[in-house]
Amino acid sequence: MKTRLLALGDVPPRLAEAVLAGLPRPYTGGEVGRLEIALGRCYDRTRAQVDAACLIEQIPEPGPGWLLLGLTGVDLFMPALTYVFGISHLGGRRGIVSWFRLHPEETGPSAQTILIRRITTEVVHELGHSLGLVHCVVPECAMHRSLWPEGVDLKHPEYCPACLETLTSSL
Repeated sequence: MKTRLLALGDVPPRLAEAVLAGLPRPYTGGEVGRLEIALGRCYDRTRAQVDAACLIEQIPEPGPGWLLLGLTGVDLFMPALTYVFGISHLGGRRGIVSWFRLHPEETGPSAQTILIRRITTEVVHELGHSLGLVHCVVPECAMHRSLWPEGVDLKHPEYCPACLETLTSSL
């Protein structure tokens, strides 16, 4: 399955390329692109956040054999949740990941490495949802639910054997 990462707004140089390079199997190849979107219509002034459900509707349907995932630096929410790291249409082959809340508390050279790993892990998570995977009970699996950035650090940017088997058998 090929993945197209779409920059939604300003994305730091080489961030999308680093995430794409870190994707595990079954993701083979891919490309980085840009998508101009209107964030204003999804912005909630009361919350000072962007509605993730509104934003994902601006991601186009992917072509055959492709997955589309938007990368953004805006703070995302869903009505019942304070914030989300990302969102996908279950089985819809498209999603969004935000790094807004994934920045590590520490600074320095290792901070960028931590941020890229967190983003990659959440991209793998949302791609899994976009291919029909649900949350996993295995704490190290990319499909395990994360409610805070440090929880993302406990996961691997890959699927556990059971999730990988489910995914590959459905492809």
